[in-house]
Amino acid sequence: MSIKITTLVENSVYGKGLQGEHGLSLLVDTGEHRLLFDTGASDLFIRNARILGIDLKEVDFLVLSHGHRDHTGGLHHFLAVNDKAQVVCKRELFQPKFKDERENGVMQPDALDSTRFRFVDEVTELCRGVFVFPQLPVTDEEDTHFEHFFTWTEGRKQADTFTDELALALKQGAEVSVLSACSHRGITNIIRAVQEYFPQTSLKLVLGGFHIRNTAKEKFDVIARFLESHLPQRLGVCHCTGIDKYALFHQCFADRTFYNYTGRVETL
Repeated sequence: MSIKITTLVENSVYGKGLQGEHGLSLLVDTGEHRLLFDTGASDLFIRNARILGIDLKEVDFLVLSHGHRDHTGGLHHFLAVNDKAQVVCKRELFQPKFKDERENGVMQPDALDSTRFRFVDEVTELCRGVFVFPQLPVTDEEDTHFEHFFTWTEGRKQADTFTDELALALKQGAEVSVLSACSHRGITNIIRAVQEYFPQTSLKLVLGGFHIRNTAKEKFDVIARFLESHLPQRLGVCHCTGIDKYALFHQCFADRTFYNYTGRVETL
């Protein structure tokens, strides 16, 4: 099974006519099914898809990684153009979210059609070879990214530990690839969860945001040390990882590392 991952929206852009924004949206095409992983911050992913010749009406599943607006901002726009896809997420996605004092959660949740949503709380195979991981235990607390983020739960505003976060795993025979949007609970912890579930597999690709932009180098070092013994064949970073941290990853892991910009296609 060949899988194609097209980045519809990311902070950076190089393709002619395409645009970038602070957000992330990935289209996963298995040949049998199409899945959208997040919607970016606006309807830009739809406009970019049109330029790339991609028909979003054909998407079978929309998977939402967590409730932040730069990943769910295009949700209403997607539902307006696609009338068949299931929206897969955790129930906690709809908890009000804040970055410091700024509201940062799902927009107009009461206006959404609840019949389109499928809530998951355990590892689920959405279609052949595509698994959603809604339980991401924090084994290494050094690789968490909760600072400045809050949620309204149990009647009060409190620190957000991102119980709404989930990741995708793409299994091809004895190899598995991991897609993560922001890795607030830590990309090392996410990889551990996938490898524990698929213990006999090797890592083919790790792709996504690691939420270490503008953080101290110590946060990078935690991830780099882990990857020294869990290095995938391909390491794609983007969005909240930061260009500066991408440069450090490239120094450590050379050409296995790439930056995953808007319009880029990765074929597995």
